[in-house]
Order: sequence, then C-alpha cells, then structure tokens
Amino acid sequence: MRTNGTFEYKPVGSVQTDPKTGFAIPNDKAPFLQGCECQIDKSIPAKQVVGTDGQIYAYTYDVFIPKYFDGVLAIGCTVRITSEDGGIDEFVVSGVDNMNRKYIEIWG
Repeated sequence: MRTNGTFEYKPVGSVQTDPKTGFAIPNDKAPFLQGCECQIDKSIPAKQVVGTDGQIYAYTYDVFIPKYFDGVLAIGCTVRITSEDGGIDEFVVSGVDNMNRKYIEIWG
C-alpha cells in the first residue's frame, strides 16, 4: 500500500435532540481525532456500486488505512483527508471494510 495523504476523523457520538422540536442537533463543535497516513483514491465522476439490495450507491473517496490504526471508524463518522498536494476534503463514511489483513477500507 502506498501512502499519499493523512486523515482525521470524528467518531459517531450520541445524538442530541432539541427538546422543542425533537430534531437532531448537529455536533459540529466536536474536535477531529488524529488518524494516520493513508492511501486516498478519488473518483471523478463518483464511483457507482449496486448494493446487495439493488440500490445504487455513489461515492467519491476510497481510503485505505493501515491495519495498525486503533481508532474506531464506523458508518456515519466524518473524515477529513489531506492529500499529499495539500488538498483537504471532508466526507461522511458510507462503508467500512476491515476484513483485509493489511488495511481497513472506508469510502464515502
């Protein structure tokens, strides 16, 4: 695996609701946690995959993280990636695959 960037992440936390409306309150003030180096693959236009339920899913980023990373990445957490050219972007994780022996794959 080659590395061409780094990442930070916000774990999925407990959801707070507004007592007046019942709607979820965004937790934008939570700090990003330090990740590590990673391989970032960007697809323009977005890659489309048909799920087992027949629904079409589209995602732009496919990120490969070394297996020694000990944080918790789950669907719904926010990831900030920084590529080797200094570009920064954020996305919400749509999928996690940790079945590979060498890396954890996330996409969104």
